[in-house]
Amino acid sequence: MTVTLTFPSDTANVGLARTLAAAMSARADLPIDQLEDVRLAVDEAVSQIILDAPAGSDVTCTFDVDGTDLDITISSTSASGTVPAQDTFSWTVLRALVETVTADVTDNVVTLRLNVRRHVPADA
Repeated sequence: MTVTLTFPSDTANVGLARTLAAAMSARADLPIDQLEDVRLAVDEAVSQIILDAPAGSDVTCTFDVDGTDLDITISSTSASGTVPAQDTFSWTVLRALVETVTADVTDNVVTLRLNVRRHVPADA
């Protein structure tokens, strides 16, 4: 199942992305602690994208659930034409919350890709 959300690049709209992240995490049957991690990761990623987005641009978030995997893509036009700095505390937090996170810029659009996989308990 894939759901795409597009909204103006304003920090007031970060809550929309967080809410959809929670809903899609539940759809992927993630446990509550992982669901909260995904909400926080999406908050960080969207905030980083918005910081570099020119006024009047949109942010697009795509959530794709495949079984217990959740792939999240967040993108917007970039004012700087560069990916977010990866040596910051914010980036460290983001990397700690999801399985993988990558960033790239193509045609002045910055894209962050996050992957989350349901943690299976060791005794399962």
